[in-house]
Formats: sequence, C-alpha cells, structure tokens
Amino acid sequence: MNLELTHAALDDLRSIRAYTIDQWGPPQEQQYLDQIWKKFGSILTDSSKFRFRQDLFPGCQIAAEGKHVILFRVHRSTLQVVRVLHGAMDFKRHIPPENL
Repeated sequence: MNLELTHAALDDLRSIRAYTIDQWGPPQEQQYLDQIWKKFGSILTDSSKFRFRQDLFPGCQIAAEGKHVILFRVHRSTLQVVRVLHGAMDFKRHIPPENL
C-alpha cells in the first residue's frame, strides 16, 4: 500500500514539530514524530483495526497516537492521511473541503 499525506496533514506535522521543539526540545520532538510515523506503519499494515468515523468524511478512519489523532482513509492501494489533529480539537471544523 502507498502512503499519501495531504497538504493539510503535512502542515499538521510541521506544526507538531515546531510546537514540540519549542516546548520540550529536539530529542522529544524526534521521539514524538517517530511515534506518529510508526503509527502510519501500523495503519499501512492493517487499517481494518481502526475505528471508522464516516460522520467526518467518506471512508474516514481514526488512529490515536499520543495527544494526536490521525484522520485517514484507504482508497484502493493508497492510505491517505487527511489530518493529524490534537485530540481536543473539533475534527469536523478542520476537514479540508476537498475531502468532504
């Protein structure tokens, strides 16, 4: 399966990186982003074990990692990561229109 990150998801990862470096320093930033990328690998291995959230967008599934939630969908042979949002955020408000 291929991995595709939307522009919004890439922006999310950049924001997570900057915030984590600012708050806890580079070693913690590296560790936390490694955990997120490891979760991407778990999703690629078996996406069926993650909960569906069709109310967010068609085909949406979610996977929690640390304080964040990965919003993704699988289409044919591609895992598309749509957003990586903090768990306290209003997910519906942060879904790019092209994913609805």
